[in-house]
Amino acid sequence: MKKTLYLVLLLMMIFTVSACSQNVEEPEVVIEEPTGEEVETPELTTPEEPLYVKAMTPEGATTIAMLKMIYEQPELMNNVIVEYESINSTDLLASEIIAEKVDFALIPTNLAIKLYNKGVPYKFVSINTHGNLYMITSEDIDSWDSLRGKDVYMIGQGLVPDLIFRALLEANGLDPENDLNIIYLAGTSEVGPTYIAGKSTITIMPEPVLSTLDAKGISYNMLFDLQEEYEKISGIEGGFPQAGLVVRNTIAEVYPDLVVAFADALSESSDWLNEFPDLAGGYAEQLELGIPAPVFVKAVDGLNIHHEDAFLNKEKLESFFKMLYSFSPEAIGGKMPDEDFYFKR
Repeated sequence: MKKTLYLVLLLMMIFTVSACSQNVEEPEVVIEEPTGEEVETPELTTPEEPLYVKAMTPEGATTIAMLKMIYEQPELMNNVIVEYESINSTDLLASEIIAEKVDFALIPTNLAIKLYNKGVPYKFVSINTHGNLYMITSEDIDSWDSLRGKDVYMIGQGLVPDLIFRALLEANGLDPENDLNIIYLAGTSEVGPTYIAGKSTITIMPEPVLSTLDAKGISYNMLFDLQEEYEKISGIEGGFPQAGLVVRNTIAEVYPDLVVAFADALSESSDWLNEFPDLAGGYAEQLELGIPAPVFVKAVDGLNIHHEDAFLNKEKLESFFKMLYSFSPEAIGGKMPDEDFYFKR
């Protein structure tokens, strides 16, 4: 009995001492105040001061690809202000890029490579326009061979439309220099009136100009969809990479998150265009792009606008570049681009 009582008292003492010990020895949580010493943290790319950037695009399909951004002016990142401009000359835009006065630009893909090969510090971000070219005629012809001896009117001398057409001619047994006469017009604004006036009877017509003819009730025969013809000779579906987004290296290096945000907004703009062409047509009228809403809505499908990351689609692009190179090395600046040509997320 005494032994049992002794054990009980001993156990009570042990538990009491243990509890007291825990209360006394429980470590105090200490929050360290900053010491002023530099602590290594992930680098932020959000500008601390207002950053003004310029985005430019030629008139036509590339402006339409950016339509939602131009109209709604979305906030891409804190302290970033974007100025959008649509101009009527690709040559003028190229001059602005060479002078590094543009931060983002939508330009023909082969122009992007030529500038890169000349050392102009820009990277290729994405493909946005996959061909919007159609050959129409008022004559009763229906084959490539029937173009022999004919005058064919078009725009874009030395650029993607011209190079695609020449490659298609050769693939179908025609010599672009000797078997027909290619006549180049100064700009998109001349294509429709030249055909309507009867001056040209065979014309490579881009959208949305083609839909303008439909709206005016002008008759024509569809000779070729050049996107489909390219697919036949290349084996690649989805048209050809006609135009895409480039970014100035300084922006890509210092603010890569801004490049991603811009590309994502452009992708959203492209998706929105195809999903809501009626609303997009209203935007185009309000921005005075010179395209009536009914014409705009009809043209959307033929514009082939959708967004693809350039680096992730490098194989498709390089297949296209190799075709251009084999036809005319100078078309892409004399050599294939290396890895640094591409912006990588």
